Amino acid sequence: MKITIAMALGALACSAALPANALIVIGTGAGTLQPPENVLFTNNPANGLTITGVTNQTATGVSISGGETLVGSGGQASVSAVDGLINTGFTFKGTANQTLGFDLTNPAQAFTSAEFRLFVGSGTATQATLTFVDTAGQQFQSTFAIPANGFFNAQATNGEQIDYFSIATNGSVEDARQIRLGGVGSISANVPEPASWALMIMGVGGIGASLRRRKSRQPKLA
Repeated sequence: MKITIAMALGALACSAALPANALIVIGTGAGTLQPPENVLFTNNPANGLTITGVTNQTATGVSISGGETLVGSGGQASVSAVDGLINTGFTFKGTANQTLGFDLTNPAQAFTSAEFRLFVGSGTATQATLTFVDTAGQQFQSTFAIPANGFFNAQATNGEQIDYFSIATNGSVEDARQIRLGGVGSISANVPEPASWALMIMGVGGIGASLRRRKSRQPKLA
């Protein structure tokens, strides 16, 4: 019986971990909030499958990965391939066929918004699928035609935090540029809302009442 109670409490706690309407909204165009931190490559990172830049306000490390050798350049960060076109798919954190993957170098940190521009140039891509993963491991994914200005954005809502994200394109692009992040900070513990606490208390009360009824039905020993 103790195991049953523990399992019930665990399920209630998990269901109350985040507000029901917490999500990551993904869209095209420059976001209305415009994340404040630019990702910079002024540290001249070495070319590689993963290159690292830093944000201009909090000096937060940002890693960008690809399936081919990448080059990072500029104060307004631009990520390109050594051969001029990013067109090699790879698996990023378990998601296959990605073009680029973005993550913070400190696993104890997360962020709440992102914005970047995909520059197709002489490439062939017409469509991009964006995959954002929150700190609880929940995946949010949307597919768009690449807009004329190339901008995409994402915003976490109601206590949500973004752990990392990736881009998959249906063809080649010249680079990803003007990468910005917002709300960079430590990963916060998810605290249940008052309504969720009420549900948990009701659930525990129901379990207690069930145990009392069962005990009252047991025959008394002579």
